[in-house]
Amino acid sequence: MPSGTLRLILRQGRVEVHYAVDADNCSTSPCGEVEIGIDKGYSEVFIDSEGDGHGDGLGDLLSSESDSLKIKYQRRNKLKAIAEAKPNKAETKVSNNLRRKKLDRRQQLHTKRVRDRVFKAVHSVVDKAKTIVCEDLSSPITSKNQKRRLSGWVKGLIQEALESVSQRRGSSLVLVNCAYTSQMDSRHDVLLGHRDGEKFYCFDGVVLHADQNAARNILARKDDSEIQLWTSFEKVRSILLERTESFKKRMGLLIQDSSCSGQQLLLFPLSTESELLFN
Repeated sequence: MPSGTLRLILRQGRVEVHYAVDADNCSTSPCGEVEIGIDKGYSEVFIDSEGDGHGDGLGDLLSSESDSLKIKYQRRNKLKAIAEAKPNKAETKVSNNLRRKKLDRRQQLHTKRVRDRVFKAVHSVVDKAKTIVCEDLSSPITSKNQKRRLSGWVKGLIQEALESVSQRRGSSLVLVNCAYTSQMDSRHDVLLGHRDGEKFYCFDGVVLHADQNAARNILARKDDSEIQLWTSFEKVRSILLERTESFKKRMGLLIQDSSCSGQQLLLFPLSTESELLFN
């Protein structure tokens, strides 16, 4: 019986009401005890602030389907062009190659697989956490390839899973402003260093896992009194640049490139030698 279907059954003089729900939502086991931040990944559904991955293989699943559909639609477009150019062959081309029955079945199967992966990842997070801090999933994805593959329906599915599973199992879900969380050094809460793929290169040479670094920033954002969920992107940048300048002054650091534009930032302790070098 499909999920959401209501069925009335008469049995031994009694009316029974049967209602089917998704197995993903049935778990009522208690949640964990810790407070963690999670960053939406691509290779996996989430990386948490303690460095654990949840939902491995999501990226491979989405990439495989996206790339396969790209090739399939290119071929279908060629057939459409042939059908339009040769109307006498159009009926045969459409009948044999351009129907949507197989595509629809494939889409349903793909959606089911992604849904299963996402809900299992969320249950894994809730197994661990009493409080889950995550970004507002209505924010856009900046990477073009990931935007194509991690599309809006997947983000919506992740948000649905987080809300339904956390509510059912008794954990708290806290949404925070995600602006610049992937560009900050989580050790100091400043805009120093840069992200390159799965690595975050800090100003002092330390290399962090980029998604875990972002998850730590997301967790810290929960208690940030200056940056609220709806604080504008520009205001967040202004606040973080001010904190970064204060940090540099406290640490006595001289910065070579202060653009904070994604390039690597090189900092040096102030000394007589370095002052002579830069004067």
